[in-house]
Amino acid sequence: MFAAFRRAEVLDEASALRMATVFGGGVAGAGGGLCGAVSGALLALSMRYGMGGIEELANKTKSYELGRQFMAEFEKRMGSCRCESILGLCIGEPENLQKARELKLFETVCVDAVGTAADILEEMLNAEVS
Repeated sequence: MFAAFRRAEVLDEASALRMATVFGGGVAGAGGGLCGAVSGALLALSMRYGMGGIEELANKTKSYELGRQFMAEFEKRMGSCRCESILGLCIGEPENLQKARELKLFETVCVDAVGTAADILEEMLNAEVS
């Protein structure tokens, strides 16, 4: 998510992927935290609108507002922003990770979560331009 929506003129794709890796799988693969699609979208919003120094303090407020707006819409569409709630199990536990693989949750539920996050982010970015 972050790599797809990063500012390409500022950060190359490989660096974006490296930076965001730890946020996957409910943060560091622990399964209980924020969905990786949500984390990536929040990183992308922060990259575009975030605070680059104390002189941009107003940007912090805007980033927080946009982040809350994103999370509220994601939760409305997906039921939660937390990996464990979205998948229905905690993939940080080896037996649950195996079960998620067997149930193909990464190919179904996670793909839906990424698509939903991308749709919301696209809508938000288009609204900012309008």
